Amino acid sequence: MLDNISTVICVKNGEKTLEKCLKSIIRNSPLEIIIVDGGSKDCTIEIAKKYTDKIFSDGGRGLAYARQLGAEKAKGEYVAYIDADAELPNENVLSLMLKELKENEWIAIHAQLIDPREDKTYWVKGEDFHRRNRCNKPGERRYLDTIVCLIKRDTILRYRFDPFFNGAAEDGDFYHRVGNDDYKFGVSKVVAYHYHRASFIDFVKQRIWYGKGDARAIWKHKAISLLLVPGIVLKDGIFLCTRHQKLLLIPFYFVWAVFLFIGMIEGLCELLYQKFLNIIQRKVIS
Repeated sequence: MLDNISTVICVKNGEKTLEKCLKSIIRNSPLEIIIVDGGSKDCTIEIAKKYTDKIFSDGGRGLAYARQLGAEKAKGEYVAYIDADAELPNENVLSLMLKELKENEWIAIHAQLIDPREDKTYWVKGEDFHRRNRCNKPGERRYLDTIVCLIKRDTILRYRFDPFFNGAAEDGDFYHRVGNDDYKFGVSKVVAYHYHRASFIDFVKQRIWYGKGDARAIWKHKAISLLLVPGIVLKDGIFLCTRHQKLLLIPFYFVWAVFLFIGMIEGLCELLYQKFLNIIQRKVIS
């Protein structure tokens, strides 16, 4: 048993993939499995109860709150955040990641990700292509995801995931603050599975969600330069597709960039509207 690793799954309506994820975690023998549910309306809770009694609700407060709650409930020295649509392909994933983390003196490490399905849709092919050629490079990084990620628990308790990020970008904000204090983290040599969004609608929804998260990062850090990210995504995507002779995947990056930007604008408008309402309420009270 890995008696120093607590696994935390933050999930909402994850019945399609959760059981496969949980079975793969069981094979890795962690100290405990903690589920933080985001208000699921499907069979997520029923599936989770078959594998753990440590099930909590984020009360609708969002992903950053859920990640923090999971870390606070954990007993292990390390927290393994694993998305419900991820899978650990063998029983050594967590132990090898922990070994690599210690050897590099990192405070966090993320697995490389591939989608193992053979019958990939266009959108899965695009995401898998991007992961393999842009993200799956072992070594130190300035930012990580939290899809299959191992982090020292005391670092999470010290820096905390900011609940202002009720959707995406909570991990980018966390790593930004941790990295500013010269802590190191990186990508592992270990590979895990991630089942990417398969349909056009789901892909678009996810990119809008990412964009809204980026809007909150712009708001919090006054990082107007992040508005350039969609253009950078498209530019880098065209370069990768040209280099690897995958020109048919250029529209994938175009859709990504467009809806990421739409999400940013929607997110900023929502924040401005909320600020306007707060000003009106204060004037009414005064």
